[in-house]
Amino acid sequence: MGNRFREKATEKRQEEVVEQRAVEMEEKENDVMVEEPESAEEEQHPRTNGKGDKVAKGVAKVLGGDILGDKMVVKQIPLLLLCLFFLLLLVANRYKVESLSREKIASLERINDLREQRIQMQKQYQKSVKISQIAEELRESGVGITSGPPYEIER
Repeated sequence: MGNRFREKATEKRQEEVVEQRAVEMEEKENDVMVEEPESAEEEQHPRTNGKGDKVAKGVAKVLGGDILGDKMVVKQIPLLLLCLFFLLLLVANRYKVESLSREKIASLERINDLREQRIQMQKQYQKSVKISQIAEELRESGVGITSGPPYEIER
């Protein structure tokens, strides 16, 4: 029975020590979070008025990866994933629009080239039609088209 009593006593002592350490850790964390300036110089100096320390701690928390373990961040993971999805969608859409605009410019250039070709062909057709109309009028008048070069009629 003595051994059981001793074991229970040591377990109680260990629990008390663990609780005492936990209380000390909480006090240290509270002291670190509150940290008031130690002197009047620190209060007046703009770089060490407490805001810089908070920023430095925040940066250290982000760079150290501690922020990923916070409950608030863990709750926001679905929102972050949704934002990431929309960001990827935005980038993909940008590339797609850029390729479509390139295709549009290329097709407009092709359309302009085809229009120029059409206009040139119309001009050639009009010239050929004009010559044939003149030839018909000459046939009707009885003069006809000469097969050789023009020559001067002597009197």
